[in-house]
Amino acid sequence: MRDYKNFCDKIRASNSECGIYLGKIGSARWSRTYFGGQRYNIMTSNIAEQLNNALVEGRSSPIIELVMFIQGMMTRWFSARRKKANKHRGLMTIEVDKVMTKTMALLEQKKCTCKYFDNMKIPCGHAMIAADNIGLAYETMVGHWYKTVAWRETYAGVIRPIGDPRDESIPEDVRDAMLMPPLTKRPPGRRRTKRFPSTGEMPGPKKKSVPNKCGRCRVEGHNRTNCTVPI
Repeated sequence: MRDYKNFCDKIRASNSECGIYLGKIGSARWSRTYFGGQRYNIMTSNIAEQLNNALVEGRSSPIIELVMFIQGMMTRWFSARRKKANKHRGLMTIEVDKVMTKTMALLEQKKCTCKYFDNMKIPCGHAMIAADNIGLAYETMVGHWYKTVAWRETYAGVIRPIGDPRDESIPEDVRDAMLMPPLTKRPPGRRRTKRFPSTGEMPGPKKKSVPNKCGRCRVEGHNRTNCTVPI
């Protein structure tokens, strides 16, 4: 809560209109401190932007090729994570083990984080001290979704790899059908490779345009073709 108040003060000092806007929305809708659910930190991230970045290579392909690209990508991802989860022998997942190790190191410095255990479901300094006093294992206080069992269950399903088209059984009427291209005219210009931004999405900073420079006289504002400077 202290960090939340400090950040709010900085926002209001930098842009009062932004502070008023966030206040009208309600702190429970955008801050981790006052949010009642479990949606931050390890459990979630900006999956939309990650997928957009992962699909850059196949995004400009036709729809069938794009679906096959996604299928192959997900096959590799699930296979790699399934192997990693099966090799792990700890009760907690790797990331939560790192968080708990860091928390135990903070205990030696007499530091702790208020409400961390309530919001994150990972033992903080307060919870670990209390567990030591009553002889309770730290692992029993961690949320189920942070345990290795849940990690393995997440990737237990199988995404089938792309099969060979020659192995598919195609009906005779489909094999003999004459399929013509659609009666459309390709628009001029290059094919678009970037997606259309969603409503309310803020555009990124524009790159600074470099003015034309003549390769003959090295003066800006024209090129070699229409250069009139004497040699």
